[in-house]
Amino acid sequence: MPEMSLHKARLVPGAVDGLRDTLAWAGLDYDEGVGAGGTHGPYIQSERLDLYHDHARRLVSNGDAYECFCTMSELEAIRQESQRKGMGHVYDGRCRHLTEEERMRRKKAGEKHVVRFKAPEQSQPLPPDMIFGEVQLQAHDSEDFVILKSDGFPTYHLASVVDDHSMEISHVLRGEEWLNSLPKHHQLYRAFDWTPPQFGHLPLLVNPDGTKLSKRTGDVRVEHYRKAGYEPEALLNFLALMGWDHHTALESILSAGSGAASASTSSMPTDPDHGGPETAILPPQIRSDNHSLYEVFSVPQLIGAFDLAHVNHRKAAVNLSKLDFLNKMTLRRRAGRLGEDGVMVSLGKKSEEGAAGEEGRKELVERLQKLLKERELFAGCDLVDDVEYVGKVFDAELARTIKLNDIPVTSVFFFLDPKYDTLEADKMLQGLHKASYVVNVEAVFRALTNRLNRGVPLDEDLVWDAIRSTVDKLGLRRKSELILPMRHALTGRLKGPSVPSIMTVLGEERSMERLDAGLAHVRRLSRAETR
Repeated sequence: MPEMSLHKARLVPGAVDGLRDTLAWAGLDYDEGVGAGGTHGPYIQSERLDLYHDHARRLVSNGDAYECFCTMSELEAIRQESQRKGMGHVYDGRCRHLTEEERMRRKKAGEKHVVRFKAPEQSQPLPPDMIFGEVQLQAHDSEDFVILKSDGFPTYHLASVVDDHSMEISHVLRGEEWLNSLPKHHQLYRAFDWTPPQFGHLPLLVNPDGTKLSKRTGDVRVEHYRKAGYEPEALLNFLALMGWDHHTALESILSAGSGAASASTSSMPTDPDHGGPETAILPPQIRSDNHSLYEVFSVPQLIGAFDLAHVNHRKAAVNLSKLDFLNKMTLRRRAGRLGEDGVMVSLGKKSEEGAAGEEGRKELVERLQKLLKERELFAGCDLVDDVEYVGKVFDAELARTIKLNDIPVTSVFFFLDPKYDTLEADKMLQGLHKASYVVNVEAVFRALTNRLNRGVPLDEDLVWDAIRSTVDKLGLRRKSELILPMRHALTGRLKGPSVPSIMTVLGEERSMERLDAGLAHVRRLSRAETR
């Protein structure tokens, strides 16, 4: 894994450490390279300059390259002339014809120069690209291109060819933007009399409107998505789907495994880290919507299913809503709460991920607790220190959570008493009749108290039973006429988990106190309005 340090101005301190840290975060271990050692070092390209210079001299001595002394002004004049002739930006090769004496004289005089590869006059057929297939040599591919710059650093063309050969690279996978350079690289391999590796050029990522993905139009660095709170498995899953026809791959796997397209989940490939059909690759017919569970892969599943034969050369649109969906499903699966149809496994029930799901949930809860403690808002809140309580909040919030770091924002009411004087709480009241609010919440308060006084523990079933009986007793047309006032009293927020789920997490004492506090607030408002 050599560092791409091909220009002095691009040698950023800490860049290699940052890259290694990002790879470690993503779980992408490499067995040779910077920090891992190996037999093909050094692995920093700026430490391999002697190697590049040796190979550049070899090309010059063999007549396959030459020193070029053209100044910037001369190159600009050549560029303008070639454009006038409709040839694009093509170097005219004038320094090819310098005598050896002239070259030596100019080098002794200290004139800056580059080394250019002497492109063959006749194009030669290229081996097929693993993704794009046959690639035709264009006219501009016969230009004498620079392989060693005047500062002594190689261009990508020379460095990549020398590195790949010396490190015994068998397959090169890179972006489509390098496809036009493929003829140049094959020319270098022929000049060195080396067997080239197999090349595959991956489709470019573009915005949904087809425009080029760039720093100006969006976030293109992994660090952004890491800081935003996306899980590494979800980001890898998302990127693997870019340009990969996973539908065809899945159909092939399912057909091979069962002999029929309607295979049951028990015959499907599974994630060896979790096991069971719960994490199996689900067939398209189970879920065929835009964001469906059969797009959710663990890393072991990706390794088993991915095939370059199913990567197409069409540009891949980056749809971030897909990443959100995959991240949500990744959290559910790791917590052991991902059902076969993509819905949440209910609280208290086990998915077939078993112990792996329990361990994954524990890790997520510990991370959530750390995120909560980092927020100044929760300073002094004892509930944040209670990992069991934090786990209950995690379970309640998981169904609506896209990223783990969303929960400290959406779950404030689980840790702090609601504020009824906020714009959001006031907006909730605007849609409610205050007199009905009081009557309805008082009635459900009594229903809950009666059940709790009989020694029935507060859980979701008890709350739902109290809600249903109150709705029937009051003759309400919709449960929302009761649930919305309860949500206001309990949270002061428009959105959140179900009211029974909220009360189960809060517990009996805090739930009843909040219902009472909400009632008191609305009564005060009603009295103020009648004065």
